[in-house]
Amino acid sequence: MKDDAERLFQRGARYQNHRPDYPDSLFAALAQRAPARRLALDLGCGSGQACRALGAHFQQVLGADVSLEQLRAAPPGGAHYLAARADALPLADASLDLITVAQALHWFPLPAFFHEAGRVLRPGGVLAIISYGLCMVQGLEGLVEDFHDRTLRPWWPAARWLVVDGYRGLPLPWPELPDLATAPIRRQWGWRDMAGYLDTWSALVSARAAGEDPLAAFVPALRAAWGEGKRTVCWPLRVRCCARP
Repeated sequence: MKDDAERLFQRGARYQNHRPDYPDSLFAALAQRAPARRLALDLGCGSGQACRALGAHFQQVLGADVSLEQLRAAPPGGAHYLAARADALPLADASLDLITVAQALHWFPLPAFFHEAGRVLRPGGVLAIISYGLCMVQGLEGLVEDFHDRTLRPWWPAARWLVVDGYRGLPLPWPELPDLATAPIRRQWGWRDMAGYLDTWSALVSARAAGEDPLAAFVPALRAAWGEGKRTVCWPLRVRCCARP
């Protein structure tokens, strides 16, 4: 059990080090939509990427996740973190101005989560569903996509395709607000950065539990195609918002 916990902590640290963060303009726009800027919650927060950005716009920020190991990997200071289920939040009624869910909605029990969101959001409080889909690498179009879509397909949960689609087919609990103008996330990465990012994908956890490691087989081809320089990596950023009546 101790070894399992340590592996989960290491995975949380990889999230912290290798997942792309979000543009500050996104959280500034969400703060403008919220009825106040007193308290925001990032649910399914992992190691706290979104929490740190929210801290610039709200008086207090909470991060919640079911994984203690992910929470342990969050940097100290700023947000307050708690272990909690999405459908059983230890928060007062009508206490939140904003709930963000970044890359995590497919893990939640629906519609129980939407019911709980309606309880803890104040009237006019905003629920924002954030996703960044599948990345593309400039000059290597199709390489990472093929690894994701073909090699890892047996190991992805069915709900993964909701993320890739930006949760567009999922009904929200209240009338949807107009789309936010969001630019893609862009990073200048070497092949090692990309390998570190791929290592955070949940499909690899499932594959390794079955005794396979598709990433180890893929990295030599990735390195050879990439070269030793930097390449532009781009993720399409998608945000769906609704407000509690």
